Amino acid sequence: MDPSSRTRNPLTVYAPASIGNMSVGFDALGLALAPMDGTLLGDLVRLEETVAGDDWKLELEGAFASALPQDQEENIVISCCRAFQAEAARRGQEVRPLKVVLNKCLPIGSGLGSSASSIVAALEALNRWHDNLLNMHDIFKMMAQMEGAISGEVHLDNVAPCLYGGLRLCPPGSQQEYALPWPGAWRAVVCWPGTKLVTREARAVLPDEIPRKTAVRHGAQFAQFVHALHSGNTALAAECVVDHIAEPYRRKLLPGFDEARVELKEIGALAVGISGSGPTIFALVDDFEVAAKTEAWLDQHYRKTDQGFVHICRADLAGARIID
Repeated sequence: MDPSSRTRNPLTVYAPASIGNMSVGFDALGLALAPMDGTLLGDLVRLEETVAGDDWKLELEGAFASALPQDQEENIVISCCRAFQAEAARRGQEVRPLKVVLNKCLPIGSGLGSSASSIVAALEALNRWHDNLLNMHDIFKMMAQMEGAISGEVHLDNVAPCLYGGLRLCPPGSQQEYALPWPGAWRAVVCWPGTKLVTREARAVLPDEIPRKTAVRHGAQFAQFVHALHSGNTALAAECVVDHIAEPYRRKLLPGFDEARVELKEIGALAVGISGSGPTIFALVDDFEVAAKTEAWLDQHYRKTDQGFVHICRADLAGARIID
């Protein structure tokens, strides 16, 4: 049966937030996040049937909906709908327009993969609604293309963990991604201060080239990190979570970051870094007491507004998924 011709109940897909780069893996490493308290830290897209003949209809909900363009044609979710519809038509399948409700739970420009979350939730919902019309490779490729349209470059360090979950290695220039083991005791304490930093602006401060010594050091440390995870050497892996590529230039865009790194290391954090382009920062911990103290320090000293937040997170191993 043509899936576009039958009556369907509403369908909702959740796509988690993610840490891009993870310090050691610039543009190539990402971690999906799941707050320990059960908070849904990610966007949701709900699809509902609409009157035959209508165009796509977008409704916005959620704490950060007001920051989105009010013209639906400027919203990346509608762009995803039209791209999916066009690809289906190319394959000889009809996709009728639907009512699309975006629950925007992630702040824009936070460094938590906000655009990737919306894109993944939208395209995964559309694909599920249409009985997985696209295989995982093709839907992943479309998600990457839509993310590239937002950020100006195709890099998968938010899209891959958001879709598949866990810690993902995503070589730049490739459509491939690989799961890496995540130490079960590790927690990421993330803090969004409540301010915005546009990804394009954060990338603009980076140099076009880096010194050879820096490149060699970065490559060796990244390789050592991957080896340490696969061999179960969590202490060595934690030592490798250092950013030689972006942090030296982006730290000046994040007031309070340098102090946070010093203070959180003294508290007992294994590593402290910038999530994506910032301004969110993260601290890796492997002890509950250290996690609680880290959360408290960030809430008091790094969070700047009432909208800001701090979460103690585990790795979200499920990735994008249908929820009730």
